[in-house]
Amino acid sequence: MSRILSKIFPIIDYLYIYQTLEYKLWEFLAWFLKNPFKRNLQKKHQLEWTQKTQLLAFLSIALLALDSIITSYLLTGTFWLILILFPIKSLYSPLFLIVAEILISPLEYYRKQKTLESAKQKLSKLPNLKIVAITGSFGKTSTKDILYTLLWKKYFVVKTPKSFNTPLGIAQTILGDIKDNTQIFIAEAGAYKKGEIAEIAKLLNPSIGIITAVAPQHLGKFGSLENIAKAKFELVENLAKNGVAILNNESELLQKLASHSSSGNVKFYGKDSQYFASDIKVTPDGTSFILHTPHATTNISIPLIGEHHAQNFLAATVAALQLGLTLSEIKERAKLLLPTPHRMEIKKQGNIILIDNSFNTNPKSARASLSLLVSFKENRKIIITPGFVELGKEAAKENQKFGHEIFCLADEVIIVGDNARKDLLEGMRDINKNPEESVHFAKSTQEALILAQGLTQGVETVVLLENDLPDQYS
Repeated sequence: MSRILSKIFPIIDYLYIYQTLEYKLWEFLAWFLKNPFKRNLQKKHQLEWTQKTQLLAFLSIALLALDSIITSYLLTGTFWLILILFPIKSLYSPLFLIVAEILISPLEYYRKQKTLESAKQKLSKLPNLKIVAITGSFGKTSTKDILYTLLWKKYFVVKTPKSFNTPLGIAQTILGDIKDNTQIFIAEAGAYKKGEIAEIAKLLNPSIGIITAVAPQHLGKFGSLENIAKAKFELVENLAKNGVAILNNESELLQKLASHSSSGNVKFYGKDSQYFASDIKVTPDGTSFILHTPHATTNISIPLIGEHHAQNFLAATVAALQLGLTLSEIKERAKLLLPTPHRMEIKKQGNIILIDNSFNTNPKSARASLSLLVSFKENRKIIITPGFVELGKEAAKENQKFGHEIFCLADEVIIVGDNARKDLLEGMRDINKNPEESVHFAKSTQEALILAQGLTQGVETVVLLENDLPDQYS
């Protein structure tokens, strides 16, 4: 239905981008100015027809029709010109969408505040509910899913679905999913600017806060790593009384912020801390390691692929221990873990072994997937990537470095889109002045996968899909 409607009303395509940008008005306007009249979007999911989306669509089309009618009457004194004006003015439909957003903004503000207040009131009636909030530049969703799996057999647990990590999304989960018998709520918290994590923390008043990482993800929005760290650390500053902060010890910025914080109950995990993993081994079947805690050690095997999953498991383990699980229970339930879709997920498709790491868009996760690729020693290797996005001033350097690394490993490389093509090729030229001989180009991930099938030469090939370019960049 959306496909048919978008042919008649181009505004449906633009509404999809606006939803992808989480209804951030100025970001959408910047996208439109950069991509005027763009159609044939490479959509990776369907437009969700929420109440807001339906209202915006109706109001935008109504404004477009009204403008066409008025213009037709002013120019000719009749209305026949609307048949020509409507499709022409449809090219400017993002502007009508922006006007529609401005018109409904008071209503949206009222609805948001009412939803947030209702969620707060519901939580206030559940004094025994334990709340865990998780934030970080990456690893949030995986850590949330791991912790949920560790806990659900012993407790009644609710987690935020997918990547519902905004105040409104979390509030809707509270109102829709949390029941009187819910014992633990795990919420993922995301942010694009300072103050957003604090807003979520004040809504939740969490007893446990986890920060998984500080990295140059969304660096263009925050301006510096220090600003990113401070934004994430708002979670620690807004924990409940006697709340526990669980921080990645590999971040010097988090260490520094914790040392100046009044929050006394801080537990670090990772290298040089009391909770760490050693002897990490990664195979195509999973990851194994020795888990160290202040009181005991144990061997852990998880059906998740990638060294970074050991770090995510550590964070979830510290929280699970705080919530009453034993180390033996954690070890047993580790075997029940399922991969988070599109995060180092291995699929077999004919003669192709596909490593789908399309939802991980940071350099650390990318290098973990490259390490996994190395383990397939006998196979032909193809890497599909658009490079990294939203790394701000670090983007060129990181993409050049990544280009160098993938060119060392792959038999063929397929670059998707133009976002980082120049920098990736620049990194490859450190090895070969003419890398184009084994580099190919595609407009979309789907086109790249079809191209990869033709490059396998009929032999078993490992294809790494590293990052799937967000719709607003494709």
